[in-house]
Amino acid sequence: MIKLNGPEINYITLFEKLTGASVKDCIATEDLTFVVKEGDMGLAIGKDGVIINKIKREMGKEIHVYEHSEDSSKFIKNLFYPITIDKVEIEGKIVKIHVTPDSKKRAIGRGGKKINTVREIAKRHLDIEEVQVLDI
Repeated sequence: MIKLNGPEINYITLFEKLTGASVKDCIATEDLTFVVKEGDMGLAIGKDGVIINKIKREMGKEIHVYEHSEDSSKFIKNLFYPITIDKVEIEGKIVKIHVTPDSKKRAIGRGGKKINTVREIAKRHLDIEEVQVLDI
């Protein structure tokens, strides 16, 4: 069960109003991370990124949007987009993603920011306890 706080609910309401996309989750830290319903990514981004850039200006924060999928492997790949994932292995509560050595830094992010966000979303939506980034 995903628990949202007051500010996250407000961000979801504003995001849905501005985009028309259905939001499944929001994580509000120094950035805002939204998980949108499968098929709603285009609504959230807009042609040439017009919508998402407007939202960034309106909310005054960096915005990250990921598309949900009922297919766990596809959802994990979506969380790392635009990084190309060679293979996703889900073993119980552990996910192992295999990337090229030069993509590994991007998959982890500066100070672990990207991987920590992915871990939080994977825990909330897939009951995953660990996400590991491995070289192919």
